[in-house]
Amino acid sequence: MRSSRDCNIPQYYDVIIAEKPKAADKIAHALGSPFRCTIGRVPVYILNVNGANIVIVSSAGHMFGPSTDVEGLPVTMIRWEPLWRFDRRSKYLRPYYEVLSRLVPKARYFINACDYDIEGSTIGYKIIEAFGDKSRAKRMKFSSLTAAELRQAFKRLQPLDVNNAMAGIARAELDWLWGINISRLLMKSYREVTGERLSLSAGRVQTPTLAEAVRRWVKINTHVPVPQPSVTAKLLHKGVEFTAYPLGWSVNTVTEARDVAKEVREGTYMEVISLSRASESVRPPPPFNLTDLQKEAARIYGLSPYKAQEVAEDLYLAALISYPRTNSEKLPPTLNYREVLDSIGRQPKYRGLVGDLLRETGGVLRPREGPADDPAHPAIYPTGEQPTRLDKLHEAVYDLIVRRFMATFAPPATINTVSAVLTDVKARRWEARGLNVAERGWLKYYPFHRFNETQLPTLNRGDRPLVRSVAVKVSWSGPGLRLSRLSLLEWMEANDLGTKGTRARIIETLYKRGFITSRGSYAEITDLGYAVYKVLSEVAPELMSVSLTRDFERMLDEISMGKASREEVVSRAKKYISELVDRQLDNNNIKAMGTYLAEFIGRVRPRSRCAICGRPTGGQSLCELHLAAKSNLEESIDEVARRLGVSKEEALRKISNNRLAGKWVRDVAALMISGKERP
Repeated sequence: MRSSRDCNIPQYYDVIIAEKPKAADKIAHALGSPFRCTIGRVPVYILNVNGANIVIVSSAGHMFGPSTDVEGLPVTMIRWEPLWRFDRRSKYLRPYYEVLSRLVPKARYFINACDYDIEGSTIGYKIIEAFGDKSRAKRMKFSSLTAAELRQAFKRLQPLDVNNAMAGIARAELDWLWGINISRLLMKSYREVTGERLSLSAGRVQTPTLAEAVRRWVKINTHVPVPQPSVTAKLLHKGVEFTAYPLGWSVNTVTEARDVAKEVREGTYMEVISLSRASESVRPPPPFNLTDLQKEAARIYGLSPYKAQEVAEDLYLAALISYPRTNSEKLPPTLNYREVLDSIGRQPKYRGLVGDLLRETGGVLRPREGPADDPAHPAIYPTGEQPTRLDKLHEAVYDLIVRRFMATFAPPATINTVSAVLTDVKARRWEARGLNVAERGWLKYYPFHRFNETQLPTLNRGDRPLVRSVAVKVSWSGPGLRLSRLSLLEWMEANDLGTKGTRARIIETLYKRGFITSRGSYAEITDLGYAVYKVLSEVAPELMSVSLTRDFERMLDEISMGKASREEVVSRAKKYISELVDRQLDNNNIKAMGTYLAEFIGRVRPRSRCAICGRPTGGQSLCELHLAAKSNLEESIDEVARRLGVSKEEALRKISNNRLAGKWVRDVAALMISGKERP
């Protein structure tokens, strides 16, 4: 590759537009031996392919975005402009804009080679629309940045995917309409009460996600755990100790559990009345889609979904893996599995594993695939390109993807189980179970999944193992919900909110805006986040609605399929948001919104404060959050006392020190114990 700072652009050329500089470099070197030059530090690649001059230049992500010069509310006038003109954070885009505005207009043909998804389609389309001619535009479609696939994509150029671009443009416009109008409404209300400016935000997908986060936070913090006593018996047979558990029955109170334990101890033995053995074949997991990769990266390495996605995108730009923003669990049928595995096997770390896999399969490579599919991209797979200089984080995620890929071809794992049913002297039935991994199969290649192996002694019907000990334990019920980046991502996916590429980013926005914060391994809603949620749930509860957001998501899908037009969907959104904002512009509404916000974040002194946390109240001694906790505690405390066999006061003490109890429940229990709050 020749390189120079001076670009001698041919008189006649076609232009290829890449999404990012690294992608431009990969495309240029895949198509030939490019001459690299720079214009204002922006790399440009020039080469000749089959007699045609090609100029390859890149954007650096989205170059254009919706904007307006309209003040006040509501705002429905949208103008697309270069992001660097109105967003200070996007100043880095200006040099790329200037290069694109110089080179694209002079080209004969225009090829959008941005990532093949709605965002990439939108980025390339808006650049061609601004500087070129859409009627002379084509699309490159590829799922990896390997040289072979890029050359194939260039040979098989497709028509410009206008419908995908229209869906992407409509999505950006809908998000912008929601964001600017509701954010301005919130900020206006706060300013009119305090005279201060405060940056507040809302969003079409962000706001329902915030509402779900608040719902989880409230449920966790108002949770009253209920005790569940249990009995387990340690038995001994032929020198081997094992554990038996109640089968088909349970105890309800600690007193009942202690009575059972006493009877079992005094009985001294149990008798085996039946045995059953089973062998289960556990199929390997399918290859990763983005969500499954994010889940595993969080479980194994503690990565946030956004960070896992970011690392995967870096690996894609390095041509080490296929495009990560996919829903698919299916590998491309055209992929040469043996070639990829042979290439992976050239890395010392995987040489032995690849050899074992080829021996076990006899070279017949049939992947186990899942049902999920994606029309744009296959499941995530390693390309076989050799990695160089990966840091520990990128190496860990790459390793996860490589091992998952190998596991999909591996034999099933075989799990053997044995179950013994026993009776005690009172004819109560007990069960003891053993489990062992007989054949590791795919677990050898993907060791991040483990089975809890337990051993039983050799037992026969009629055997009488001795009772070594009987334990009474009390477990407490948890809230049944988590609040974390990953749990919100899973909820968004289950409810079809956002896209595979935007969900993690939306969750990060909630953190960056100060609506959610991390406390060690836990997430909490801030006072600002709760205040914004409460104001919006009062004045515009429909904005919290999953169904409303999902309806617009469906319309965006219809645009991409050519069943609806961008204009009609955006027009409907404008009408909806205008009517909503107009209803709230009454001075009394604005003042009420602003007052609640200002009181809750401590900028205006409330009329009364919570005796526990100092949050505003409606004249009562406790805020609405601690009142909800108190209500739950009062409903449950008698049952807690009954199960434990203790007084109500002692039950309160147990709750106040119980980590599974919600924080506000513990607060209220402590206040009741002190006598400062009546039950």
